Amino acid sequence: MSRARAYGAGGVAAFALCAAVAAASGADVPDLARGRALYENHCMVCHTPKIHSRPNRIPLNVDELRQIVVNWAKDENLHWSEQEIADVVWYLNETKYRY
Repeated sequence: MSRARAYGAGGVAAFALCAAVAAASGADVPDLARGRALYENHCMVCHTPKIHSRPNRIPLNVDELRQIVVNWAKDENLHWSEQEIADVVWYLNETKYRY
């Protein structure tokens, strides 16, 4: 799936804006491979693939997904940077949720 699709109908414009903001702030554009590695190394210990496809799944949008990642990273004392959080959110959204 393309990065633009993750942003829905205004995908290309939204991705371009995200990339511009990230570049201006010195942050990297989210990295799918790094997000996958972080998720597989820190989250899959407890999360099976079923957690993301259950009928009453949480989160309902990408903002809630980000907050869940932030909360779990904090609860697990992972000390992830904002960029690492963005990478994990990007990975989960691209591969599991597609908001």
